[in-house]
Amino acid sequence: MNKILLKALPLFFIIGMTSCTKMQKNISLDGVDTTNPVTGDWLVMHELSDPQRLNPYTASDASAQKIYQLIFESLLYLDPERVELVPNLAESMPTLSEDHLTYTFLLKKNVKFSDGKPLTAKDVIFSFKALKNPLVLDAASLRGYFIDVADVTAPDDYTVIVKMLKPSYLALYSLGTDLRILPKHILDPKNLTDKYTFAETNDIDLAEKNASLKEFADWFGKVEIGREAKYLIGSGPYIMEAWRTEEYVKIKRNENYWNGTNNKWAIAHADRLVFKTVNDRTSAVSAVKNGDLDFMDYVPPRMFDELLDTAATPYLKKVVYNIPTYMYIGWNTRRAIFKDKRVRHALSHLVDRDMLIKNVMLGYANTIDGPVTRTRPEYNTDMKPHEYNPTLSKQLLKEAGWEDTDGNGILDKMIDGKKVEFTFNILLNAGNETRENIAVILVNEFKKVGIKAGIQRLEWSVFLENLDTYQFDAMIGAWVNDPTPPDLYQLWHTSQATNKGSNYTGFGNAQTDKMIEDIRVEFDDARRTQLLKDIQAAIYDEQTYTFLWVMQYPAVYHKRIMGANFYPPRPGYVLPTFWVPRQLQVYD
Repeated sequence: MNKILLKALPLFFIIGMTSCTKMQKNISLDGVDTTNPVTGDWLVMHELSDPQRLNPYTASDASAQKIYQLIFESLLYLDPERVELVPNLAESMPTLSEDHLTYTFLLKKNVKFSDGKPLTAKDVIFSFKALKNPLVLDAASLRGYFIDVADVTAPDDYTVIVKMLKPSYLALYSLGTDLRILPKHILDPKNLTDKYTFAETNDIDLAEKNASLKEFADWFGKVEIGREAKYLIGSGPYIMEAWRTEEYVKIKRNENYWNGTNNKWAIAHADRLVFKTVNDRTSAVSAVKNGDLDFMDYVPPRMFDELLDTAATPYLKKVVYNIPTYMYIGWNTRRAIFKDKRVRHALSHLVDRDMLIKNVMLGYANTIDGPVTRTRPEYNTDMKPHEYNPTLSKQLLKEAGWEDTDGNGILDKMIDGKKVEFTFNILLNAGNETRENIAVILVNEFKKVGIKAGIQRLEWSVFLENLDTYQFDAMIGAWVNDPTPPDLYQLWHTSQATNKGSNYTGFGNAQTDKMIEDIRVEFDDARRTQLLKDIQAAIYDEQTYTFLWVMQYPAVYHKRIMGANFYPPRPGYVLPTFWVPRQLQVYD
């Protein structure tokens, strides 16, 4: 294909035209070298919606992370196979002081951003300062992992010294993998971060007095910083190329990638990776079958079982993989009707999880009762599952003062001198069939006991905005746990219940905050495990989440793709390792 046409024609036209002329549906691997990876071709992946943005500090959705982690790199890397930290931008693992307060990283001297500029300690310090700026509100979720960073200094261009306010057994993970290093020369052209200190980032009163902090936050938070290719300059194996709203995000191989073939997980084989937005999964399944999509990393169970017949489509491969993602219903305790925990427990007893797993998930899920992955040693096995029990639910609602006093079929209660009916909306992202099916069933269950619930469907970015500003009654969501020691700060500490933090339901108090803080500084495994079990018990008792299940991921991809293996860390696979043999390549 003439590459000049790529800028002139809509991607969907190019994909459709190419598929019709070159796609081999009766694929044969006879005589094809499937063991020696080669470069070339495009891979077109399905996305249900556009990413929120691609600035790695201000984006919090999984779609964005999947893309930006191929553009921006971190000091350390979580090896997908061994699930161990290994050096990446750092020359080696950092040295750690005996008091666990000082981490010294030595940077590799050959690292370059995709524009050819060297990555040095100045970029690392800038990245810490950008993230730590408390006036960058959209970075609140990630910033919670860095609140104890006291100072970052650089005695030379390739040495970075991080000093902590207090020790943390999780600091190495946060410092090493959560911070994607950004280019100072691109994102701080006025050197504004040089005009404020780390001490100011750790004190909101001081921060608000420094005009440079505010000016940088306003600049860094702009939409274009997380969207336009000229700002999305990283050191990774791929380069941002184009973003067409509600159509696609396209990234291309970094031909001058500094790491060459040294890291097998970062060898970019495909010329381009295209993340194509198809916000209806039925249409996406059709696109996979027609050859317009190469990879669909989540297919709703019923579609997976009923619409994908590999006997009829022998060029497709179906797989089921696992990453620790749990689904939940969140109850916004800022709403008067959800303030009483007896009400929240009552609602949980109206959720028939076994039935939902059977009928909605078709068995591709396992129940969970807390935020820690069940297979981890810290999981609290003493939490009794909330069984489906409408009778107990009615009893709890009555104890909490909810009765149908006017005979209209809807429970009501006097709150602050006014009669309030038990009505609310369940918020979900449009196009998500699984959440839609859950909500429809729950609306009917709630109705049986006198609760009137509706369903509010919002486009992904608007859905996220409503969560970030806590403008919802109830919602259906999901979080991805990494296969690493758990840290509950981002979702459960009260500091994260304001200013766009991720504690959407408003959980917590001084006692639970102390538990979460103590977990971070406890280096004794047994004591830390007990603290984690205690906070899980507190979360269970408050029931601001109705925990549903850990998902399994049914997926489908074209058999021309080699190297499609699956691993525990998110997103569950490593796109740079995907490759296509020369004879089977579709896009020139």
